Amino acid sequence: MQKKTIIKKIKRVITEWGAFGCGEVPMGNGVTINSMGDLVAIGEYFNSKTVWVEVFDTGSSSSDSIHTYEVSYEDLSADILAEILELVVQYASEVGKL
Repeated sequence: MQKKTIIKKIKRVITEWGAFGCGEVPMGNGVTINSMGDLVAIGEYFNSKTVWVEVFDTGSSSSDSIHTYEVSYEDLSADILAEILELVVQYASEVGKL
């Protein structure tokens, strides 16, 4: 699936069901956006325009993030977008059950 198509689907579902965090999806985990050495950037909150990313130091004993930033869907790879779409579909499925 092309990036544009995936992004359209993500934005359509979020527009309909609302922004959400990965913790709102049963068994939902954040999506790995990037990693370098001990640093891992995890997409944890999704709205209709951007992904809120938390950066963690896996070598640290702290579970707190060391940095946060937003990234637009257009700046992500198709593989990462596909993972986000799976999470978005799971979220919509859960919200639709309420």
